[in-house]
Amino acid sequence: METVAAVVACGVALVLGVIAGLRIPIGQPWIVLIGLVLGEVVAAVYLGLANWAARMWNGLLDPRAVGVHFMVLIVAAGLSGAIGAWFGYRKAMRGGLF
Repeated sequence: METVAAVVACGVALVLGVIAGLRIPIGQPWIVLIGLVLGEVVAAVYLGLANWAARMWNGLLDPRAVGVHFMVLIVAAGLSGAIGAWFGYRKAMRGGLF
């Protein structure tokens, strides 16, 4: 359950990064940093929601698995958000994706 939530969080970070890249008309290095920050915010929301779920339903989540997934998610969601923002920015500037 923790793994599915972490993968969904990476997907959300990617989608938010693409949306930010398409909507915010600033330079490329700045939009990548915004995507990185969006990914980190998604990781923090994952930890907050996992903490809330573990407190509401005792025994639902494994605390060690949540911690390990959060540590991986800090890196993975940040990179997903940055990559998504870069792709969105390239698409908004009418450039190719690569």
